[in-house]
Amino acid sequence: MQEQKRLSLCVITKNDEEFLPACLSDMSEIADEMLVVDLGSADRTVELAEQAVAVVYQPEWEDDFSKIRNFCMEHAVGQWVLFLQADEVLSSPQRKNLRLLLQNPNAEAYLLYVDFKEGERGISSPAQFLRLYRNRKEYRFRYRSFAYIPDEILYSVQDAHLCITHRGEQTVGWQLKEQIRLLKEDEKEHPQDGYVRYLEGIELLNLEKFEQSVEPFEAARQAIAGGNLYVPHLYKCYGYCLMALERYEEAEKILTEGIQTFTFYNDLLALRAQNYDQQGRSAEAIADLETCLTLRKRPNPYVPGPEIQASVLQELWEKINLGRNQSQK
Repeated sequence: MQEQKRLSLCVITKNDEEFLPACLSDMSEIADEMLVVDLGSADRTVELAEQAVAVVYQPEWEDDFSKIRNFCMEHAVGQWVLFLQADEVLSSPQRKNLRLLLQNPNAEAYLLYVDFKEGERGISSPAQFLRLYRNRKEYRFRYRSFAYIPDEILYSVQDAHLCITHRGEQTVGWQLKEQIRLLKEDEKEHPQDGYVRYLEGIELLNLEKFEQSVEPFEAARQAIAGGNLYVPHLYKCYGYCLMALERYEEAEKILTEGIQTFTFYNDLLALRAQNYDQQGRSAEAIADLETCLTLRKRPNPYVPGPEIQASVLQELWEKINLGRNQSQK
């Protein structure tokens, strides 16, 4: 009996001849199957994919990334499906680690972080970094723009502790630009959806439209139905937005609510510490930072890792302590 394929690589392409061959060459080490789903390339993308012995499909593009991702899931034969863009890279050591992750019987999906170049992408949802899934027929994506499998369907998401980098000088490619465009369609079709409103808030935040981002963040907060993957990050973005507007009391309320609900997501503690510091409440800021640094020593494998680095927390702790000592002299 032929052994079932373990990993299917899926690459959605459009005019990606510059990067696709290297992507497929690298991933052929660990992928048992490589699928290229092309959305109308006018260059040699399809020809190069066929030369790399990838299975090529050219479905009709209907302005819907979920339909395309679901198409990939339906045609992949591997036990696991990994989504990469043509210009994305996993280093050789990380590819070896990736193969080990597929043996974990307790995981249904993994988060892989994406290293955007500074200034190109300010804030991204952890939901956007879900790239590796078990290939189950019930796992199907929703939304036109930032395709997402809802938490009531997908469970046991773990952190892969792997980081995707990019081959080119730019990290924001055609897919992200299309996703931002299609978010407007999701907003029309799902005006009360918490995930869509949260994404709307993030895009406004990336444009530094802080005042405008408050309403979609609050609407997303009101629509929370459970412990969705993106909800801790929602509290973080909402709190950050209010701090940028110097609405410190409101920020404290939002961050405290998030901390009480998601004690594992210690970025919320770090942000509340900064909020306390802005108000001159140094003792409370130091208490939050010390708790946060302690929690960093006991990472939770089932949740997104912190984005605020421990070195940043240590520097803030030292700055606040120095200020307190000088004021007491």
